[in-house]
Amino acid sequence: MSRLLVLQTKRLMLNSIQRRLARSESESVRERAEGLARETQQAQFRYRKAILDYGSPASSDYWLVAYGRLIEAGGALRSKLRSALGDLPADDRYEVSTDIEALDAILDGWNVSMRTAMSARVTGVA
Repeated sequence: MSRLLVLQTKRLMLNSIQRRLARSESESVRERAEGLARETQQAQFRYRKAILDYGSPASSDYWLVAYGRLIEAGGALRSKLRSALGDLPADDRYEVSTDIEALDAILDGWNVSMRTAMSARVTGVA
């Protein structure tokens, strides 16, 4: 719970400084916004790690984080595979293209599962 509170605080601070940056565009405000963005990303990572390390698989929060992590990892892999396509021979390009299509189908399934977990969390059905 404390990790979530830290994350929420960082997000609020970041939103506030981004609004200030939109009005002033000061170099010091921009640097502070960049620093807070990094801190927010770190807080998000620590919160997700705590949920996966200590959370219960019976909790919808656990599954939201788990599917989110899977989707991020799969998306990064898909991007790497797509960027490598141009450098491959034709036979390998075809094989990697079919792998990308399979990965897209897997990611679609994870997205559906994540949306289901999100709706369960909202409706209170775990």
